[in-house]
Amino acid sequence: MIRPILLSIILLIGVNSLYAQDDFTPEGKPILRIYNNFHSGLTSSDNNSVFEIDRAYIGYNYKMSPDFSAVILMDIGSPNDESVYAMVKRYAYFKNAYVKYSKNNFSVSMGIVGMNHFKVQEKFWGYRYISKSFSDKYKFGRSADLGAILAYELNDNISIDAAIVNGEGYSQLQTDSKFEYTFGTTVELVESLILRAFMNYGPSAGENKMVYAGFVGYRFSKLSIGAEYNHLANNRYNLGQNQFGYSFYSTYRLKDTWKIFGRYDILESNILEGTDTPWNLSRDGTSIIAGVEKQFHKNLRISLNYQDWYSKAANIANDAYIYCNIEFKL
Repeated sequence: MIRPILLSIILLIGVNSLYAQDDFTPEGKPILRIYNNFHSGLTSSDNNSVFEIDRAYIGYNYKMSPDFSAVILMDIGSPNDESVYAMVKRYAYFKNAYVKYSKNNFSVSMGIVGMNHFKVQEKFWGYRYISKSFSDKYKFGRSADLGAILAYELNDNISIDAAIVNGEGYSQLQTDSKFEYTFGTTVELVESLILRAFMNYGPSAGENKMVYAGFVGYRFSKLSIGAEYNHLANNRYNLGQNQFGYSFYSTYRLKDTWKIFGRYDILESNILEGTDTPWNLSRDGTSIIAGVEKQFHKNLRISLNYQDWYSKAANIANDAYIYCNIEFKL
């Protein structure tokens, strides 16, 4: 019932809005982003040097009226980053494809939409072309999904958002009748302080999946500091299999075009009853990213950085790399 109601609301709003756009000139702009890198391993288990194209996005943002816009964005990459062949095969699929209505402090988007939770953290982290935000990187949720998102700004400092999505992500079709529901609120107490709380509820006939997250970020002068906590309960709807972790990151602006940055991630899983080790020990660990970035042009930036992964499992080798990452965007 919820999906037909949301669709009806959007259609009714659209009919009313389009009748009042006699003197509006539609406009649009292309979207293009390319992430590529060269990296070299620093450990005996992986000392290869490789050129990679992580992602290429191409699309268009079209504003058809003061209240209505549409975005379509193709993602040329691998839909399954967990595969050992993920960086070899390339597929083109929709990352975003939605229509958005916005008026005053209210907006609603329907289609393949970007999840607000990821946008807030990624914007503050600021280095998506180098690494995904914590929730996206460690699969605590989907950065984009098929469904509808409603957002409302209560005032200049507080906004709320809610969504109903299929929970399958943007690279898969809906294969069952399950839906996931999200709710989040963002608070900017002062100009430089931002807080974010988020919840994702995934009901099922068996166990329910839940995601809880909190984020705080602070900017002052040339320095920014961010920290987040994420908790995933009943991973993949398996009772008691929980994951949780922390991410801390900071950036310092040296000059107008130079920055240094660092990030530290901790990923853990719980110990199930009757066992002695965490259920997901092979994927538990810590990660460090640290480097320098040069902004050569408003559309081009390059970073030289160090990245590693230290597993909590004693029998798994650690990884360490030197990266040169490049982002080009329009």
